[in-house]
Amino acid sequence: MLNLLLLGISLCGAASISAADFYAYWGDGKAELSSYRVVQPRYGELREGYGVMIFVTEDIHPQTYIKLDAPRANPDRLYALKLNHVLKFATGLYDYSVMTSVFSQVQGGAHPFDLRKISLSAQEWCGHVFDEVLFRGDEAEGRLNSYFEGEGRRDYEFDLPEVFESEDHLLIRIRELQRPFMAEGATRKMALLPSLWHFRQVHRPHQLVPGEIAKGGVAAVEIGGELHTAVPWTLEIGARTRTLWTERAYPHRILRWEDSDGGRGELRRTIRVPYWELQGNRDAFYRRELGIPN
Repeated sequence: MLNLLLLGISLCGAASISAADFYAYWGDGKAELSSYRVVQPRYGELREGYGVMIFVTEDIHPQTYIKLDAPRANPDRLYALKLNHVLKFATGLYDYSVMTSVFSQVQGGAHPFDLRKISLSAQEWCGHVFDEVLFRGDEAEGRLNSYFEGEGRRDYEFDLPEVFESEDHLLIRIRELQRPFMAEGATRKMALLPSLWHFRQVHRPHQLVPGEIAKGGVAAVEIGGELHTAVPWTLEIGARTRTLWTERAYPHRILRWEDSDGGRGELRRTIRVPYWELQGNRDAFYRRELGIPN
C-alpha cells in the first residue's frame, strides 16, 4: 500500500493527461495535495509560514451545498470540486491557523466550475471566526460569526452582476481543468469579491470591488531552483494586485504567487493520496514528504 501511494508523490512534475480526461484524473478516489512556502503580511511585518492546497471531488447537497453522507441519484446531488486552502504562520508569540473552503459545481451550471459556496475559519490566540457565503443564481447570502464585538454574529447579502468572479474561486478557475478559462493575452473586467481571508484582515463589510484578470503568454518561472514552463495570471482586486503562475501542462497546478503587499508563495511538493484514510502515527511520513511540520 505504501509503495503504491508513493507513486503519487512528485516535486514539480506534471501528469501527462489532457483536460478532456478530467474525470479519469479527478475521479480516481484520491485528492491532490500541494504544499507551499508562504510569506504572509500581518501587523505590518512579513511572516514566514506554510500553506497546503487540497483539491478533491465530492458530492454535495443541491440546496445546502453540504457534503453528502451517502451516494444519491443525480437529481439529489451536485458533483463538486472542493478546494481546502490551509494557511499557517506565527505572529511573534502566537500563531494563526486559517482554512478557506471553496465548492465549485463541475457541470450542470452556467459553465464548468460554477461557484456554490465559500467558507472560512480562522483561529488565533485572541479568538476565532467563521464566515460562510452561499451563491444562488444572482444572489449571495452570507453569515459571519466573529469574536470581535463590532462584528459579532450577523447575516449579509449582495446581488451578483452578470460578470462576476471570486478571488477564492479563481484558484480553481485559472487551472483550466476542463477547458480554457480565457485566451492567452486576453483581459477581462468584472465585479470581484475579494477573498474571505482578506475581509478578515481588514475588518470591513463584504462588498464587491472593481476587478480585472489578464492571462499572459507562456513564460519560464523558477521553482526550487529549477525553471518550469508556466502561464502567468495577473489579478487587479480593487487597489491590490496579485500575480499567479500555473503549470502549463495538465493539471495546471498553481506554482507560485506574488502579491502587491509583499505576500508570496512557492510550490514545494505535490502528492495524490486518499488523505482521509491516512490517520495513523506512521502516516506522518506524508507530512515530511510535503515538507510541513508534524
